[in-house]
Amino acid sequence: MNHTLLLLCSFMLQCCALSEKHLNVCLRIDLFFYAKDCQAFILRSSQSEHTGYKRFLLEELIVEDKMSSESSFYRPRSALARALCEKQNNDRYLQELDQNEWYRVNRDRLSPELQQKFVQLHPDEETKQFLSASIEKSSWVWTQIWYLLAKAVLKRFWSITDINGWLGRGSMFVLSEAQARNLLKWTRKQAGRLVDLGAGDGEVSRRFAHIYSDKYATEISWSMRKTLAKKGYTLLDVDEWWRDQQFDCVCTMNLLDRCSKPKTMLKQARAAIAPGGVLLVALVLPYKPYVEATSDHKPEERLPIYDCCEFEDQVTAFVSFMEKEAGYELVSWTRTPYLCEGDFAQAYYWLDDSVYVFKPKAIPSE
Repeated sequence: MNHTLLLLCSFMLQCCALSEKHLNVCLRIDLFFYAKDCQAFILRSSQSEHTGYKRFLLEELIVEDKMSSESSFYRPRSALARALCEKQNNDRYLQELDQNEWYRVNRDRLSPELQQKFVQLHPDEETKQFLSASIEKSSWVWTQIWYLLAKAVLKRFWSITDINGWLGRGSMFVLSEAQARNLLKWTRKQAGRLVDLGAGDGEVSRRFAHIYSDKYATEISWSMRKTLAKKGYTLLDVDEWWRDQQFDCVCTMNLLDRCSKPKTMLKQARAAIAPGGVLLVALVLPYKPYVEATSDHKPEERLPIYDCCEFEDQVTAFVSFMEKEAGYELVSWTRTPYLCEGDFAQAYYWLDDSVYVFKPKAIPSE
């Protein structure tokens, strides 16, 4: 690891000495860092207040205006300028976006049971605070350049998850505390234990984990494990976490489409849920599994959800699997955005997320 850091420092020093032409080549590196199918992201943030950023864009747009009469296909001169211009357009789009669309479903496509158990959420204050912080961070131009160059070097040695953990970037957001309480139908602090499987940096569950008195986590990334320990999570073995353990809430927040054996994980979770406990599941739809740890990035087990229908149809397919095969009963569910801190190209990203509360039920064969 020390050798890698030395290489990174050496690389950064060399970049400082590069000409503008060569620096522009470095800045052509792919700006999207999330390992999911990036086409599923929809570009959207608000305008930056960074003075230097505005001045740079103004200078580029003046040149563009002078040359527009010569060619309607003119693009800003440098890769950095093009990236900043693209970010300005994306930020303008985000500023005009109706965020309530993230939470809406077509009830006409839902069964009476799914309609009855649907919990309508809205972007609350904690959600807006996350978005505001993401917008602010994305305007730190030189910080974003540092992230970009660091990733270009470290991706030769580490996974994207390890890189984000080491850099302290790419935090996610699914539910605020108030939204989680609404979905879980709890209004007071609960005694008991919560475990977050594949917790990442812990930011997703941190917002509501304190509803419970004790919080645990599993995570395969070494850098994320260090972060989780600092945030007060007790770390458990990724393979043995469920043996001889009982939890009042087992969380799989956007993990089932990122692990190799989701069906096995659901069986383990069911065995580890204490009497009266629940399973809290977040699942991105459309369902497109991607396993970072395998060579072909394909799961060994695939959930019976097929990418040929609407969001509501895939919700129906997943709930049907959980109730008929996995041994769970649906308590409540909702639709939320799976938000992620942005980068040099855009202030934040999101995917369509479905979030469910299940409780175990008896299986006749048992």
